[in-house]
Amino acid sequence: MGTLVYTGATSHVSGILRNPDADPEHSPRLDAAWRRMAAGLEQADPDVVVLIATDHHETFGLEHYPTFCLGAAERHEPWNEHGIPGVPVAGDEEVGLALHTSLVGAGFDLSHSRDMRLDHAFMVPVLRLGMEKRRIVPLFVNCNTPPLPSLGRCRDLGSALRTAIEELPGHIRVAVIGTGGVSHWVGTPEMGRINEEWDHAFLARMEAGDLDSIVGLTDEEIDREAGNGALEIRTWVVARACAGQAGGRLLAYAPMYPWVTGIGVMEMEVAR
Repeated sequence: MGTLVYTGATSHVSGILRNPDADPEHSPRLDAAWRRMAAGLEQADPDVVVLIATDHHETFGLEHYPTFCLGAAERHEPWNEHGIPGVPVAGDEEVGLALHTSLVGAGFDLSHSRDMRLDHAFMVPVLRLGMEKRRIVPLFVNCNTPPLPSLGRCRDLGSALRTAIEELPGHIRVAVIGTGGVSHWVGTPEMGRINEEWDHAFLARMEAGDLDSIVGLTDEEIDREAGNGALEIRTWVVARACAGQAGGRLLAYAPMYPWVTGIGVMEMEVAR
Protein backbone atom coordinates (compact mmCIF):
# COMPACT_ATOMS: atom_id res chain seq x y z
CA MET A 1 0.00 0.00 0.00
CA GLY A 2 1.33 3.41 -0.98
CA THR A 3 1.39 6.29 1.50
CA LEU A 4 1.03 10.00 0.80
CA VAL A 5 3.72 11.58 2.97
CA TYR A 6 3.86 15.19 1.76
CA THR A 7 1.75 17.66 -0.24
CA GLY A 8 2.43 21.23 -1.28
CA ALA A 9 2.21 23.79 -4.06
CA THR A 10 4.38 26.55 -5.46
CA SER A 11 4.56 28.98 -8.36
CA HIS A 12 6.87 27.99 -11.20
CA VAL A 13 7.79 31.18 -13.07
CA SER A 14 11.20 30.83 -14.72
CA GLY A 15 12.52 33.98 -13.00
CA ILE A 16 12.77 31.93 -9.82
CA LEU A 17 15.91 30.38 -11.29
CA ARG A 18 17.02 33.03 -13.77
CA ASN A 19 16.87 36.01 -11.45
CA PRO A 20 16.40 34.75 -7.88
CA ASP A 21 17.36 38.06 -6.22
CA ALA A 22 15.11 40.22 -8.38
CA ASP A 23 13.41 42.04 -5.50
CA PRO A 24 15.45 42.78 -2.34
CA GLU A 25 12.24 43.30 -0.36
CA HIS A 26 10.67 39.93 -1.16
CA SER A 27 13.37 37.60 -2.51
CA PRO A 28 14.88 36.63 0.89
CA ARG A 29 11.46 35.65 2.25
CA LEU A 30 10.68 33.54 -0.79
CA ASP A 31 14.07 31.93 -0.63
CA ALA A 32 13.43 30.99 3.00
CA ALA A 33 10.05 29.51 2.05
CA TRP A 34 11.50 27.31 -0.67
CA ARG A 35 14.23 26.19 1.68
CA ARG A 36 11.59 25.27 4.23
CA MET A 37 9.62 23.35 1.60
CA ALA A 38 12.77 21.54 0.49
CA ALA A 39 13.46 20.64 4.13
CA GLY A 40 9.91 19.33 4.50
CA LEU A 41 10.38 17.13 1.45
CA GLU A 42 13.70 15.91 2.76
CA GLN A 43 12.15 15.00 6.09
CA ALA A 44 9.21 13.22 4.41
CA ASP A 45 11.73 11.36 2.21
CA PRO A 46 9.37 10.21 -0.55
CA ASP A 47 10.35 7.44 -2.94
CA VAL A 48 8.45 9.21 -5.73
CA VAL A 49 7.19 12.77 -6.26
CA VAL A 50 4.05 13.26 -8.36
CA LEU A 51 4.66 16.71 -9.80
CA ILE A 52 1.53 18.39 -11.17
CA ALA A 53 2.03 21.14 -13.74
CA THR A 54 0.94 22.42 -17.09
CA ASP A 55 3.00 22.69 -20.28
CA HIS A 56 3.59 25.76 -22.44
CA HIS A 57 3.29 24.12 -25.87
CA GLU A 58 6.71 22.53 -25.56
CA THR A 59 5.85 18.87 -25.04
CA PHE A 60 2.27 19.02 -26.29
CA GLY A 61 1.29 20.84 -29.47
CA LEU A 62 -2.16 21.40 -30.92
CA GLU A 63 -1.88 18.26 -33.03
CA HIS A 64 -1.97 16.08 -29.89
CA TYR A 65 -3.15 17.97 -26.82
CA PRO A 66 -4.39 15.99 -23.82
CA THR A 67 -6.49 17.21 -20.94
CA PHE A 68 -4.57 15.13 -18.39
CA CYS A 69 -1.42 13.10 -19.01
CA LEU A 70 0.83 11.03 -16.73
CA GLY A 71 4.48 10.54 -17.55
CA ALA A 72 5.51 6.88 -17.28
CA ALA A 73 9.21 6.59 -18.08
CA GLU A 74 12.50 5.86 -16.37
CA ARG A 75 13.90 9.21 -17.50
CA HIS A 76 12.48 12.60 -18.50
CA GLU A 77 14.49 15.06 -20.56
CA PRO A 78 14.19 18.84 -19.97
CA TRP A 79 13.43 21.41 -22.63
CA ASN A 80 15.90 23.94 -21.16
CA GLU A 81 13.76 26.80 -22.41
CA HIS A 82 13.82 30.32 -20.94
CA GLY A 83 17.52 29.96 -20.22
CA ILE A 84 16.88 27.48 -17.42
CA PRO A 85 19.72 25.02 -16.83
CA GLY A 86 18.20 21.58 -17.22
CA VAL A 87 19.20 18.08 -16.22
CA PRO A 88 17.53 14.78 -17.09
CA VAL A 89 15.13 13.77 -14.35
CA ALA A 90 14.70 10.21 -13.11
CA GLY A 91 11.16 8.92 -13.55
CA ASP A 92 9.34 5.81 -12.39
CA GLU A 93 7.69 3.89 -15.19
CA GLU A 94 6.15 1.28 -12.88
CA VAL A 95 4.53 3.84 -10.59
CA GLY A 96 3.39 6.00 -13.51
CA LEU A 97 1.69 3.06 -15.22
CA ALA A 98 0.12 1.85 -11.98
CA LEU A 99 -1.32 5.31 -11.26
CA HIS A 100 -2.55 5.55 -14.85
CA THR A 101 -4.31 2.18 -14.59
CA SER A 102 -6.00 3.16 -11.33
CA LEU A 103 -7.12 6.55 -12.59
CA VAL A 104 -8.53 5.16 -15.83
CA GLY A 105 -10.35 2.55 -13.75
CA ALA A 106 -11.79 5.40 -11.69
CA GLY A 107 -13.29 6.96 -14.82
CA PHE A 108 -10.59 9.43 -15.85
CA ASP A 109 -9.73 9.15 -19.54
CA LEU A 110 -6.23 10.53 -19.07
CA SER A 111 -3.34 9.84 -21.40
CA HIS A 112 0.07 8.49 -20.52
CA SER A 113 3.41 9.20 -22.16
CA ARG A 114 6.61 7.15 -22.29
CA ASP A 115 8.51 10.18 -23.63
CA MET A 116 7.27 13.20 -21.69
CA ARG A 117 9.80 16.02 -21.75
CA LEU A 118 9.56 18.65 -19.03
CA ASP A 119 9.37 22.42 -19.49
CA HIS A 120 9.91 25.08 -16.83
CA ALA A 121 6.59 24.33 -15.13
CA PHE A 122 8.17 21.09 -13.94
CA MET A 123 11.87 21.92 -13.97
CA VAL A 124 11.74 25.09 -11.84
CA PRO A 125 10.33 23.25 -8.79
CA VAL A 126 12.60 20.26 -9.42
CA LEU A 127 15.68 22.46 -9.33
CA ARG A 128 14.53 25.00 -6.73
CA LEU A 129 13.43 22.33 -4.26
CA GLY A 130 16.46 20.11 -4.74
CA MET A 131 14.57 17.19 -6.28
CA GLU A 132 17.15 16.38 -8.97
CA LYS A 133 17.92 13.01 -7.40
CA ARG A 134 14.34 12.00 -6.66
CA ARG A 135 12.13 9.97 -8.97
CA ILE A 136 9.51 12.22 -10.59
CA VAL A 137 6.18 11.15 -12.04
CA PRO A 138 4.93 14.21 -13.97
CA LEU A 139 1.19 14.80 -14.16
CA PHE A 140 0.21 17.29 -16.85
CA VAL A 141 -3.00 19.28 -16.44
CA ASN A 142 -4.20 21.49 -19.29
CA CYS A 143 -4.33 25.00 -17.85
CA ASN A 144 -3.97 27.19 -20.93
CA THR A 145 -5.59 25.73 -24.08
CA PRO A 146 -9.42 25.75 -24.07
CA PRO A 147 -11.46 23.78 -23.41
CA LEU A 148 -9.94 23.39 -19.94
CA PRO A 149 -10.97 20.75 -17.42
CA SER A 150 -13.30 22.26 -14.86
CA LEU A 151 -12.01 23.05 -11.39
CA GLY A 152 -14.49 20.51 -10.08
CA ARG A 153 -13.04 17.83 -12.35
CA CYS A 154 -9.57 18.72 -11.09
CA ARG A 155 -10.78 18.29 -7.52
CA ASP A 156 -12.17 14.87 -8.44
CA LEU A 157 -8.87 13.96 -10.07
CA GLY A 158 -7.01 14.86 -6.88
CA SER A 159 -9.29 12.66 -4.79
CA ALA A 160 -8.88 9.79 -7.24
CA LEU A 161 -5.10 10.31 -7.24
CA ARG A 162 -5.08 9.83 -3.45
CA THR A 163 -6.88 6.50 -3.87
CA ALA A 164 -4.52 5.50 -6.69
CA ILE A 165 -1.50 6.26 -4.49
CA GLU A 166 -2.89 4.16 -1.67
CA GLU A 167 -3.48 1.29 -4.12
CA LEU A 168 0.19 1.20 -5.18
CA PRO A 169 1.87 -2.10 -4.37
CA GLY A 170 4.49 -2.36 -1.66
CA HIS A 171 5.28 0.35 0.87
CA ILE A 172 6.08 3.22 -1.47
CA ARG A 173 6.17 6.75 -0.06
CA VAL A 174 4.73 9.45 -2.34
CA ALA A 175 4.82 13.26 -2.30
CA VAL A 176 2.46 15.37 -4.40
CA ILE A 177 3.28 18.94 -5.43
CA GLY A 178 1.21 21.28 -7.58
CA THR A 179 2.93 24.09 -9.49
CA GLY A 180 1.68 27.28 -11.13
CA GLY A 181 -0.07 30.59 -10.49
CA VAL A 182 -0.84 32.75 -8.72
CA SER A 183 -2.16 35.93 -10.43
CA HIS A 184 -0.43 36.90 -13.66
CA TRP A 185 -1.28 37.88 -17.20
CA VAL A 186 0.65 36.32 -20.09
CA GLY A 187 0.86 37.89 -23.54
CA THR A 188 -1.95 40.40 -22.93
CA PRO A 189 -2.00 44.20 -22.53
CA GLU A 190 -2.31 43.66 -18.75
CA MET A 191 0.93 41.71 -18.54
CA GLY A 192 2.85 42.94 -15.51
CA ARG A 193 -0.24 43.39 -13.36
CA ILE A 194 -0.59 41.39 -10.13
CA ASN A 195 -3.83 41.22 -8.13
CA GLU A 196 -2.57 40.91 -4.56
CA GLU A 197 -6.06 41.02 -3.05
CA TRP A 198 -7.21 38.08 -5.20
CA ASP A 199 -4.05 36.14 -4.40
CA HIS A 200 -4.48 36.58 -0.65
CA ALA A 201 -8.12 35.48 -0.84
CA PHE A 202 -7.27 32.40 -2.92
CA LEU A 203 -4.36 31.39 -0.72
CA ALA A 204 -6.44 31.79 2.44
CA ARG A 205 -9.09 29.47 1.02
CA MET A 206 -6.46 26.99 -0.08
CA GLU A 207 -4.77 27.14 3.32
CA ALA A 208 -8.10 26.37 5.01
CA GLY A 209 -8.88 23.56 2.57
CA ASP A 210 -12.00 25.40 1.34
CA LEU A 211 -12.16 23.82 -2.10
CA ASP A 212 -15.92 24.34 -2.43
CA SER A 213 -15.50 28.11 -2.80
CA ILE A 214 -12.55 27.70 -5.17
CA VAL A 215 -14.21 25.26 -7.55
CA GLY A 216 -17.19 27.60 -7.63
CA LEU A 217 -15.08 30.17 -9.50
CA THR A 218 -15.56 30.42 -13.25
CA ASP A 219 -12.69 30.66 -15.69
CA GLU A 220 -14.08 34.01 -16.82
CA GLU A 221 -13.86 35.34 -13.26
CA ILE A 222 -10.34 34.04 -12.79
CA ASP A 223 -9.15 35.41 -16.13
CA ARG A 224 -10.69 38.81 -15.47
CA GLU A 225 -9.55 39.20 -11.86
CA ALA A 226 -6.25 37.32 -11.79
CA GLY A 227 -5.18 36.80 -15.39
CA ASN A 228 -4.93 33.91 -17.81
CA GLY A 229 -1.89 32.64 -15.91
CA ALA A 230 -4.00 32.16 -12.79
CA LEU A 231 -5.90 29.39 -14.57
CA GLU A 232 -2.94 27.29 -13.42
CA ILE A 233 -4.56 27.07 -9.97
CA ARG A 234 -5.97 23.79 -11.31
CA THR A 235 -2.71 22.15 -10.25
CA TRP A 236 -3.16 23.48 -6.70
CA VAL A 237 -6.70 22.12 -6.63
CA VAL A 238 -5.51 18.65 -7.65
CA ALA A 239 -2.85 18.68 -4.93
CA ARG A 240 -5.22 20.06 -2.27
CA ALA A 241 -7.88 17.45 -3.04
CA CYS A 242 -5.25 14.72 -2.95
CA ALA A 243 -4.16 15.86 0.53
CA GLY A 244 -7.76 15.92 1.75
CA GLN A 245 -9.78 18.55 3.54
CA ALA A 246 -7.16 19.33 6.18
CA GLY A 247 -5.40 22.64 6.71
CA GLY A 248 -2.25 24.08 5.26
CA ARG A 249 0.61 26.49 5.93
CA LEU A 250 1.31 29.44 3.67
CA LEU A 251 5.10 29.62 3.77
CA ALA A 252 5.29 32.85 1.78
CA TYR A 253 3.51 35.12 -0.64
CA ALA A 254 5.01 38.00 -2.58
CA PRO A 255 3.90 40.18 -5.50
CA MET A 256 7.03 39.75 -7.61
CA TYR A 257 6.72 42.50 -10.20
CA PRO A 258 10.15 41.73 -11.72
CA TRP A 259 8.71 38.29 -12.51
CA VAL A 260 5.25 39.74 -13.38
CA THR A 261 3.68 37.10 -11.12
CA GLY A 262 2.16 36.76 -7.68
CA ILE A 263 4.21 34.02 -6.02
CA GLY A 264 2.75 31.57 -3.51
CA VAL A 265 4.52 28.80 -1.59
CA MET A 266 2.40 26.47 0.54
CA GLU A 267 2.59 23.20 2.41
CA MET A 268 -0.67 21.26 2.81
CA GLU A 269 -1.62 19.02 5.70
CA VAL A 270 -2.25 15.42 4.67
CA ALA A 271 -5.56 14.17 6.05
CA ARG A 272 -5.30 10.69 7.57
